[in-house]
Order: sequence, then structure tokens, then C-alpha cells
Amino acid sequence: MSFDASDIRELGLWALPLAQRAGAVIMDIYKASPEVRYKADRSPVTDADVACEHIILKALSRLAGDIPVVAEEALSCGAAPKIADRFFLIDPVDGTKEFIRANGEFTVNIALVENRAPVFGLVYAPAFSDCYVTLGTDSAVRLKLVPDHNPEPRPAYEFQPISGERPHSRGFTAIVSRSNQTPATERFLRRIGDPPCLRMGSSLKFGVVARGDADVYPRFAPTSEWDIAAGHALVNAAGGCVLTESGEPLDYGKIDRNFANPSFVVWRRGDEAEAMLQGV
Repeated sequence: MSFDASDIRELGLWALPLAQRAGAVIMDIYKASPEVRYKADRSPVTDADVACEHIILKALSRLAGDIPVVAEEALSCGAAPKIADRFFLIDPVDGTKEFIRANGEFTVNIALVENRAPVFGLVYAPAFSDCYVTLGTDSAVRLKLVPDHNPEPRPAYEFQPISGERPHSRGFTAIVSRSNQTPATERFLRRIGDPPCLRMGSSLKFGVVARGDADVYPRFAPTSEWDIAAGHALVNAAGGCVLTESGEPLDYGKIDRNFANPSFVVWRRGDEAEAMLQGV
């Protein structure tokens, strides 16, 4: 089976119960004080990362075995698939540091990339039963999704459309990483007027921008494509954009960089990004 833009809604509906199953396994391990190990790059990994990735990879092989999958833990073990114009990016537990700290700010990320851009994204925080998913390239929703080992197939989901609309009651607001703050981030924030800042772990920051509760998320610390592709698709579908520091679109499939991203900035609105970038 293969997907194009017209299939995004079906992909989203298929991915939701998968996320519930993966989330249930993650939460079982989360509550059991998992052992922490370290990969060659000194980044932490737990049994939750491995178990969740196995569930997702197995499901994707049944659904779309012809589409390559780049998955964080498999790649760290040397399993690097040949990618083409269309491929999946999987981060089974984004925010492992927050998982270890037991603050709930970690997510399951599933994304589909086409022609170097993310066209589908699911970001699921099982500890909060909070899920964001794209149902089209210009349709993003939020829903309550409870972790479940045996979820009901195709229930009547209560989707809350999100379009990045800013509440009139707040001013321009930034959101930054809880665990990866850098001097470059501080300098960027000063250049745009030192706005008030929210702090949060994992791809939940993309959800906060997509739902209109923050206007900008600067990231000047290392990330990989699987960390952000799902959130990028979500922000795009809600009317925002993700740009490099110089204002260029962020692309995917950077095999020569081992899928590493440059610094980037997530913007709630493209026109706001353009105005801000001209001002700095």
C-alpha cells in the first residue's frame, strides 16, 4: 500500500490505535522505573524506546511494506534503509530525558515524508492522554487518547481542530526546550524582544505552537529528523512553518548528515516569521 496527500486522513485514523497500543506499553515500563542505558553518542535509551519502536515497525511493515522506515533505535544499531522520495520517520520515545525524570513530557512521533517535506505527523503524549495528528496537509486536530493495549477499532474520536489561532488575551510568547537550552537560543530570544517563555520537553512544543498557545520555538541544539518531522507536519497543517536560522524551509532525507538537522525556528504563522526575520 502507498500514500499520497489524499490518503493522509486514512493514515491518521490507522495510526491512532497504533499509538494507543504503543503508549500502553510505554506506560507499563514508565511506571516500573526502567533501566537506563546509553548509546554510542551518550544519549539515553530505555526498554520503552525499543519496545515501542518494535510495535510501530511491525505495524508499518504490514500496512506499507514498500515504504522505507527510518527509526531512531534501528538506525543506532546500524539498520539504515535506502530511502526514496517517500519514507517514514519514527521516534518511539521523543524526550527520553523527560521520560527518565518522570515528568510525563515525552511523545511517540510518527511522520511520513514526501519529496523532502513532512506531509503527515502524529505526536502522542501517553502520560497525558494528549494526541495531535494531521488528517490532511492543511488539517490538524487534537484529541484525548488514552493508552490501551486493545483499543477499539475506529471509535468515534472527538477531534478538536487546531489552526494556530492566538487567543486575544495573550501577547507574543516563545516556547523553549526544558533540557536543551543554549546561549544561541538566548541570543535569538533577545533579538526578537525577549518575549515571555514557556518551557517544555519533547515534541509537545510543536503541539503548543500548532494550537496557538505559543508563537515561536527556536531550537539551536542538536536534533535528528525523527525528533521533529511529526511536529513539523503538525505545525504546517495548522498554518505555521519551520525554517532554518537563515529563513529557508527545513528539509528531510539528509543522509549525508546522518539525518541531523541544522538549527531551526518553528513559527506559528509564516507572515509573522517574515516580519520578525526582517526585524532582526
